[in-house]
Amino acid sequence: MRHVASRSRPRPRLRRGRLIAAGLSVLVLAVAVLGAVGIIPVQDASIVTSAGADDIGSRASRDIADRSRRESPEATQQAADPKPSSTSATPKTPPTPSVGAMVGAEMPTGTGKGKRVVYALRDNHVWLVDAKNIVKRSYPVSGTKFNQVSPGSYDVIRKRRYTTSYHGTERMQYMVTFTFGKNAAIGFHDIPISIASGKPVQTPAQLGQSLSDGCVRQAPVDAKALWEFAPPGTPVIVLA
Repeated sequence: MRHVASRSRPRPRLRRGRLIAAGLSVLVLAVAVLGAVGIIPVQDASIVTSAGADDIGSRASRDIADRSRRESPEATQQAADPKPSSTSATPKTPPTPSVGAMVGAEMPTGTGKGKRVVYALRDNHVWLVDAKNIVKRSYPVSGTKFNQVSPGSYDVIRKRRYTTSYHGTERMQYMVTFTFGKNAAIGFHDIPISIASGKPVQTPAQLGQSLSDGCVRQAPVDAKALWEFAPPGTPVIVLA
């Protein structure tokens, strides 16, 4: 009798990792059930289930990590180290032009050369000129109403940060003396403050008028600018 050999179909191979995971899952489930009905102590059951779950979770994490590394290591490196854009540079701020060169009246000619302070009596105006004959600052002032200063060339004699009027009723700041009158020194300073009232003796809007006894009153910001600009010895040119 002839026997016909039957062709056996190849059995599918199960991956070892999946078999282990499936076996551990069944074990964990069985232990949990037995622990719930009281056959296995609850403490032992929790240890077994925890160990099984941790083992399964760690295997799954390793598989995911391995797949991620196999997929695209170069893409990960590029994402971590992006190349800086050449168009993201911060634009430079243009330099601010000199304020003094843009304000005030035009300085009269014939005032000399070099660094100097120019003061026009009739116009009640001051110009601060640097060593290159460039006007650095130009502003109105309030000069003498008693004609105590004559046109001519002077020099800064001394400077005092704080001072008091000759009659003792006003205080001033940034005093720059360039000559002397009948009663006291004459120079540039800020608008005086009345000691009795604590208020300025005039407003900044009144600058440009002859209101002082002999000195040259300036707005506080201009008084400070001249104080910083003119050390002792700086020429002061007084015009009619």
